[in-house]
Amino acid sequence: MFGSRLGDDGLVGRLLVVEDVDPGNIDGCRPLATPMDTSDSWIMLVERGNCGFVDKVRNMQASGAAAVLVGDPWYDLPITMYASGDTSDVHIPSSFVARREYNGIREAALDPSGGGPLLVRLVRNEYYELPFLDVLFITILSPMLMMAFIYVLYRLRLRQHRLRDLAPTDFVHGLPTKTFYRSKYRDGEPDECAICLDDFGDDDELRILPCKHEYHVRCIDRWLTTRKKFCPICKQNVCPSSESTPLLPPRLRSIV
Repeated sequence: MFGSRLGDDGLVGRLLVVEDVDPGNIDGCRPLATPMDTSDSWIMLVERGNCGFVDKVRNMQASGAAAVLVGDPWYDLPITMYASGDTSDVHIPSSFVARREYNGIREAALDPSGGGPLLVRLVRNEYYELPFLDVLFITILSPMLMMAFIYVLYRLRLRQHRLRDLAPTDFVHGLPTKTFYRSKYRDGEPDECAICLDDFGDDDELRILPCKHEYHVRCIDRWLTTRKKFCPICKQNVCPSSESTPLLPPRLRSIV
């Protein structure tokens, strides 16, 4: 998020580990005691930590570096380097390398049998041509994906709870029925459906619940399979209870 971008041809330079030319300055948090000869393109390898990314790049820029590689000694995760404040004074490119790449480059650069500074070429990574995409994903897309996942999970749990409160269709259809006739009506018996509030008429098919309450078949079937598995009048569960107390002795269990 600071410094110049690499061109289409990239940048070729000689790699130097900063501590190799300035012992004790492994992280590049101070300029080199002796600036580098700018007639050659020097790419300085510094270690992450102890100061900000932009501070490292500024120090190496002041020391004559043409580019900077910041290596992570702890993790194998690449990140995008950010900086706060005005960074218009930084005009050299820089890049971040994860632990594995950092250790490999560092060992190759410090190998005495290499015959001199390691020649490297930095090329532009098209994926990071627009670094704000990282910020967009972290600040907007990730929370949206998380909220979508939580919403789907919430809806699934609601559906499970709702299905748990409904009576199975096959069980409801297995409950006994009878046909109502006004001529056989006895005083004290219900003569209207407590759901639709219509009077029972001749040849109406009624569903009889375990609690002995009666309703129109079409009314109570819809109620039990789409609303609640309880009788609308007495609130008794029409489905057999699955609750048990297996840890109690049989005699105490019968008492409970």
